[in-house]
Amino acid sequence: MAIRDLLRGRLALRIYLVGLAQIAVIVAGFIAVMEMNRRTGVNPGKQQLRFITSVIARSLDDPRALDGALAIVREDLNATISVIDPDGAFLATNAPGGRPRCDTTAPAFPPDPEAPRCYTAPLRFPDGRQGRVEAIPPPMPPPFSGLRVIAFVLVVVGVSSWLLGRTLTRPLRQLSSAARAFGGGDLKARAALRNRDELGDVSRAFDEMAERVAELLRAERELLANVSHELRTPLSRIRVALALISEAEGDVAVARELLADIGGDLDELERLISDVLTAARLDLEDAASPGGIPPLRRERVDVLDLLARAASRFRAAHPRRALRVDVPEELPPVDADPVLLRRVVDNLLENAHKYTERSAEAIELVARGGEEVAIDVIDRGVGIAAADLPRVFRPFFRADRSRTRATGGLGLGLALAKRIVDAHGGRIELASAPNEGTRARVRLPIARDP
Repeated sequence: MAIRDLLRGRLALRIYLVGLAQIAVIVAGFIAVMEMNRRTGVNPGKQQLRFITSVIARSLDDPRALDGALAIVREDLNATISVIDPDGAFLATNAPGGRPRCDTTAPAFPPDPEAPRCYTAPLRFPDGRQGRVEAIPPPMPPPFSGLRVIAFVLVVVGVSSWLLGRTLTRPLRQLSSAARAFGGGDLKARAALRNRDELGDVSRAFDEMAERVAELLRAERELLANVSHELRTPLSRIRVALALISEAEGDVAVARELLADIGGDLDELERLISDVLTAARLDLEDAASPGGIPPLRRERVDVLDLLARAASRFRAAHPRRALRVDVPEELPPVDADPVLLRRVVDNLLENAHKYTERSAEAIELVARGGEEVAIDVIDRGVGIAAADLPRVFRPFFRADRSRTRATGGLGLGLALAKRIVDAHGGRIELASAPNEGTRARVRLPIARDP
């Protein structure tokens, strides 16, 4: 399992490989130094020993010449040479103090690992008898010392760690710079790292978050403009209507007609304020709820009665729009918040009316039961482009950005509907095509008996 996690973590794999490379370099360095030490303390070769023996053989008759030859060997090769006569006695040596460091006549058993090894070669004396030459190679230098080992390891680890650190700190510095710039108000700041490891994943997540935040801020700015427009228009109409009533001079018919217009404008204002307050309530309850789902005031809801009331309200608000209701006589109940669920149906019907330009086109309200309750609102209006479908449930997004009275609004209706349906454990789906209409379907789980 640990190996699998390591392979999945590309950054962890890189650090692991750097660790392996450090170990490999250290081992290779140790081997190289040991080889150099071995070659530095090389023993006299056979040919070299034969040459030394021939030089000594020519000097046996002259003790001064023999001592000079041994001194030269000592100086040039740092080797200890001893000449043993045929009787086994020391004839001459260049050992310090005149005594060799090893005695081949009495080898230790078991051998002493710290005692120097002796190499011998036969030596023929002038009288024809045979002695020998004993050669002790120079002492092997210690392959390593503690300080050298520590220095070597520190250099290898330091260089590799510095190189690894550069590969990590550069993208981190770029990411932190982008975060500071974005936090300072530069909404265009992006990290834009091309790394294929976890740092690249963090960079892409940051860029996606920054894009969503920037889009949300743009939408909120648009919300302020839309709210001011949506409030100003009905208030202006109310002001004009009141002025006309004051000028009607007792004309009851005119006053009654204008009061009806005022009532419609007040309903529009109430609906606008209700959408904004509902969105604020859901935001606050989302933040307060540990699971991120707003608490609902659930009760057993009769879906048939809820749809009948929604149809009645819609017909009263839009008497010129035909509404076809296709609902069976029996529908299973649902456990829901009736106020919020009514808001979903009202918003879907209102959207269908708003985006159906031809007043002769009817809107359909269809419901079916079964394992779940499905509620469809169908229109034959302007429809939604395929590119806008994934975004229609975002707050403040409107496929039609115009601010005409026919398609006015804040872009909160579908966003609120989705959040309410999600909180009930249901789903909301849209199927639409430009100039062909839209089908909005809400699926809700039926109430289960306790």
